[in-house]
Formats: sequence, C-alpha cells, structure tokens
Amino acid sequence: MIQPAPPPLHPTRPSAASFVDVTARLSLLMAGLSIAWSLFQLLLVAVLGRLDPVGWLQQQGLPVPAAVQWAARHALSLTVLMLLLSVALLAVSWALLRRHEWGRIGFIVFLVVVALANFAMLPLVDGMFAAMQSILPAGFLDSPDGREALAQMQASRWTALISAGVTALAFAGLHGWLVLRLCHDEVRALFR
Repeated sequence: MIQPAPPPLHPTRPSAASFVDVTARLSLLMAGLSIAWSLFQLLLVAVLGRLDPVGWLQQQGLPVPAAVQWAARHALSLTVLMLLLSVALLAVSWALLRRHEWGRIGFIVFLVVVALANFAMLPLVDGMFAAMQSILPAGFLDSPDGREALAQMQASRWTALISAGVTALAFAGLHGWLVLRLCHDEVRALFR
C-alpha cells in the first residue's frame, strides 16, 4: 500500500503573492531607512546652518560653485522634500503589502520616477567635477603637478560618469522588470 505524502509544513503560496510580499517588505525597509536618514539630515542642516560652510569657503578665497550655493540656500527644503517622499514611499509600500490597487499604481510611479531621476543625476556628476576644477587656482593648473592633478580629475570624472551611467542602466532594467511584473494579470488579480 502506498502512503500519501504528508502535507507540507508551510503551504506554498502562489509566486505572484510571494513576489508582492517580498517587494513590499523590502520597500518598507528602504522607506524606513530613508526616513531615518532624512531625519539625520535635518539635524545636519540645523547644525550646518549655524556653521555656514559656504561663508567659510568664501572667506578662504575659494570659489563656491552656483550649484553648491543653491543647495546650501535650499538645504532645509530639500531635506523636508526627501522626508516627505520617504513617508510617501512608506505609505505606498504599506498599501502594496495590503494589496490596495492605489499602492500598486503608486509603487509603479515611484519605480519610473526613480529610474528617470538616476539618469537626470548624470549631468550633476559632471557638474560636480567641473566645480572642483574651477576651485583649483589657474597658476597651479599650469604647473606639472597641476597638469597631473587635472589628468587625474579627468580620469575620475569619466570613471564616475561611466559607473553612474551603468548604475542608472542597471536600476532602469530592474525597475522596468518590476513594473512589468506588477502589471502581469496574476499580480493585478491580487489587488482590490
């Protein structure tokens, strides 16, 4: 006589439900870490607001790039915006875990926006190196050490641009896959 196999200790769940659970839980973790980081940045903004690093750089006679001046003027607003976006990601991730349709759609929007933002950061990486180069004194750039420093900076610029570009492509691929997966009928059927 053949004995039937005992039922598994943990019943297997459909892969669509497991995918949504894992994705939502990882996103909740990332949102929580992002909220903690944003709160830490608020503390830094409060401290740096009293230290005035831009004023210190100007007192040293160093040119301060316009982007750095803009970021320093808007540091509090940028940090609050990051905190609000992190809270929104937390809410969307929670709704995704609870199988609310608005959470699925909101999560897809976050994925697309973050993928596009990664590409939008590439000119900022290039601008950062241009700003660093502008800080170097003109007389120094004419010296052998200056030419060597400039060559190293150019190599670092290309390395940073290529690695940021590859990273943006990799995240765009991952986010694209997640969006496609969240749009499959078997996943959409889980949401109300």
